[in-house]
Amino acid sequence: MILYLTEDEICEINKFSLELTDEGEKFQVIQPDDIRFTIHFVSKNLKGDLYQKALGFCICLIVLHPFKNGNHRTSLLSAERFLQKNLYQSQATDNDRINLEKWRLQYEADHELHREFFRIANIEDETKKRNEIEKMMISPYGMKIKKWLTKYNLNVP
Repeated sequence: MILYLTEDEICEINKFSLELTDEGEKFQVIQPDDIRFTIHFVSKNLKGDLYQKALGFCICLIVLHPFKNGNHRTSLLSAERFLQKNLYQSQATDNDRINLEKWRLQYEADHELHREFFRIANIEDETKKRNEIEKMMISPYGMKIKKWLTKYNLNVP
């Protein structure tokens, strides 16, 4: 049985991510429906392996930006927490995570992904939004994150 993240868990992950950078007082959910969309998208629409589902959490949370601050950190930490709940253990160091975040920010800037994220986040039709997120998951950006998750998160039965 696959264990999924809850809305409360994702909010707690965001709070934790803000505390890492002394921004704890800045916690604010600005799009709670997008957190619910993320959980539904991953649990009902993704039929792949657990890494694919973890990637779904990561991509949805960064694209939809449900929090005022800390969405990048929250997206990766949520993917790792999902894998952890399902008996995977992260081997990533803080430095590994920092390097991935630096790559993500640079890639997003180089490819104007902020504009694309905003476009997708504002799609009203749920089916169209799902389709666009699925495209982002199989893009070079999504594949790099999935490769990172696969490399650093190992199944420990």
